[in-house]
Amino acid sequence: MTVLIISNEWDIPTDSVVGELNQMNVKVFRLNTEYLCERFDFDIQINQNGLNGGFSSITRDICLSDIKSIYFRRPKYPMLNNLDERSKDFVVSEMKAFLRWLWLALSDKFWVSKVPAIRQAESKIDQLRVVPKLGFNIPKTLISNSPEKARKFYDVCEGKIINKVLRNGYVQIDGVGFNVYTNRITKKDIENFQAISMLPCVFQERIEKKYELRITVVGNRVFATEIHSQHNEKTKDDWRKYDLDNTPHKIHNLPKDIEKKCLSLLRYYDLSYGAIDMIVTPDDKYVFLEINPNGQWLWLEYLTGEPMSKSIAKILADGGF
Repeated sequence: MTVLIISNEWDIPTDSVVGELNQMNVKVFRLNTEYLCERFDFDIQINQNGLNGGFSSITRDICLSDIKSIYFRRPKYPMLNNLDERSKDFVVSEMKAFLRWLWLALSDKFWVSKVPAIRQAESKIDQLRVVPKLGFNIPKTLISNSPEKARKFYDVCEGKIINKVLRNGYVQIDGVGFNVYTNRITKKDIENFQAISMLPCVFQERIEKKYELRITVVGNRVFATEIHSQHNEKTKDDWRKYDLDNTPHKIHNLPKDIEKKCLSLLRYYDLSYGAIDMIVTPDDKYVFLEINPNGQWLWLEYLTGEPMSKSIAKILADGGF
């Protein structure tokens, strides 16, 4: 039996999981989807007996019937630089449909995690709707394109609010890439609130932080890491403005009730993996921010020594948890 890895060539966390699987002597087939037709051949045969066929590359192949588990990590669509734009749009559309429908057809396999589950769990709106029912505390939140509603929310929160993106925190302007981080809203920003009428904007009350938590859940294992973002002016509002040399990371002893809630959240969304961001307030209250169903973990493993890659590899090798 073989573990199918669906990712891209440059995803370093995938390299780490593949390395762990190799140490376990588990057969691995890595499908870097940006090279789908360039470096891979595939055939999908469908008849009265079901689905057969598979993928092959220069060095190895995999039969669909031999797949034990699937790791859906960070696939990319083919670049197809040799095609004109009209042809490229058509080919990419067909490839997207092929992959999306094939993943659905393989839903009887064990996934980390199933694609429909990931897509549903990515909704920040749905997350914030669900988690209070599971016992989590959340910040007051407004998603709006109304300058008037945003100003009222600012007043309700006594001027202590932040702004964040709904989904895509990366933009390109004139070919230059920029990351969009979480930022505090100031009095001066209110004067420019009219600009928000062009898109949905996310505003939340600003929660005071003792430190932040990245809670990495793999199957039934829960790894909690303190991110002491308040030690560093650069990371106070968003620890993703990475300054690791000046931002202490420590293993956190997560209370059992919070651990149970985190596991319940993954079970609700039918996820095998999830990265949960929380705040611990100065009075030790735990406040949920969001869950990334396919979030990064490798830097936490480097800094704390927690065996996250090995845990992912193990549930893939076992075909469950």
